[in-house]
Amino acid sequence: MSGPLVFVAAFLVMEAVSYATHRWVMHGVGMGWHRSHHAPPAGRLERNDLFPVCFSVLGFGAFLAAALLGSATLYWLAGGITLYGAAYLFVHEVFIHRRVSVRLPPVAYLGWLREAHRDHHVSGGEPYGMLLPVRRRPARAASTRLTRSRL
Repeated sequence: MSGPLVFVAAFLVMEAVSYATHRWVMHGVGMGWHRSHHAPPAGRLERNDLFPVCFSVLGFGAFLAAALLGSATLYWLAGGITLYGAAYLFVHEVFIHRRVSVRLPPVAYLGWLREAHRDHHVSGGEPYGMLLPVRRRPARAASTRLTRSRL
């Protein structure tokens, strides 16, 4: 497989990894950290921020392995994983939760992502995905104090 295809495949597979991690780790054994994300903000940082730190260590490890092994394929793989991390940072932290103040023009796709994430905060269930959140029920209006304080 060519390098650019590995790059794109890694980026796309990361959505499934993100879903699984959010569904079975963050809302499972990792809820101790993740709970802070579903609570009203208590400052600039939250315990949930430890998850992206852990993921970035894995991304760095992939680049390190690529360098040590001289593997172009691993390099492209690490690049796709890293681009997904950057997309996550922009979509989830900058656009959805507005943790960094950036003025952005209205984009329908980003608005759809925000609404899907709001559904997750209201219900604590689906959708767990980030760039392609699958909703199993119609969207409902955000009506809780928790949701208003986080989104």
